[in-house]
Amino acid sequence: MPTDAPRPLLVFDVNETLSDMRPLRGVFEELGVPGLLAETWFAAVLREGFALAVNGEARPFAELGRETARGLFALHRPDGDVDAAVQRVLDGVQALPVHADVPPGIEALVAAGYRLTALTNGSAATAEGLLERGGVGQHFEHVLSVENAPCWKPSSEAYSWAGGVWDVPLERTVMVAVHPWDLHGAARAGMRTAWIDRHGAPWPVYARTPDLRVSGVPQLLDRLTGGAPGLRD
Repeated sequence: MPTDAPRPLLVFDVNETLSDMRPLRGVFEELGVPGLLAETWFAAVLREGFALAVNGEARPFAELGRETARGLFALHRPDGDVDAAVQRVLDGVQALPVHADVPPGIEALVAAGYRLTALTNGSAATAEGLLERGGVGQHFEHVLSVENAPCWKPSSEAYSWAGGVWDVPLERTVMVAVHPWDLHGAARAGMRTAWIDRHGAPWPVYARTPDLRVSGVPQLLDRLTGGAPGLRD
């Protein structure tokens, strides 16, 4: 690619991709229920959001988070008041940190001249708070939430809506995420994709193969500039 060609706009997913959700296990344990229910709860929130998206509908992440937590606590009774437990989970999400690899990786990408934005199924305020706590919020041109889109990712409508806000053709963007479902949806919408595989997991055979596969954000720069045909500068 010619050196004067515009670099692709990097689009970061937020939940689990940038945020380290492991501390949420501690919140559940403090409530007197197994910590691994944190993953069950988050998966349930996504499930409900996806189900609504199939029908072209959308509801805020916090609303779905509240209702799915209430249902979960009906099966696994917390210590104390259920409403207080539900609120404690939602508050826990607001206090999550970024993964340790995020700040150095973001700094390297910005220093190399890449433009960054974020697209989340959560709220923009929650994502902005996370990025500010991580010391990288100033590097993101936009922090977009699908709460303003027709429906959640991985619906193609969500990515197309975001592309209109960025005013960048989707083929000139790279979706960066830990979730295969997100990258599959982005690829179908016309975006290129980069998978952050922090755990050495196998890529699901039913999803479109990502253009890049890295173990963390710091590895993105090397792969973008020298290791991926069609994505290098």
